[in-house]
Amino acid sequence: MITLTGYHLRPSETVLRLRAEFPDFLICELSGEPGKPCFTATSTRTNANGRPELVVTASPEELRRALTILATDETHMGEDGGRK
Repeated sequence: MITLTGYHLRPSETVLRLRAEFPDFLICELSGEPGKPCFTATSTRTNANGRPELVVTASPEELRRALTILATDETHMGEDGGRK
């Protein structure tokens, strides 16, 4: 695998699965401290404040949980950003 410090040019199977499961997020695995990856997701849509959401977690499981919660919250939001 080709790598640059902190960035894998070929995403892992885990990242590819997360990207397929959450297509509205740009998902990456980055390396922080040696041997300690972090997983990031940036929404392709903006939130009620007009800004994209950024999620940073220490594991893919944490990222999946956070994105699932965000996806659930979005289904309960109206077009104007208010609750349905």
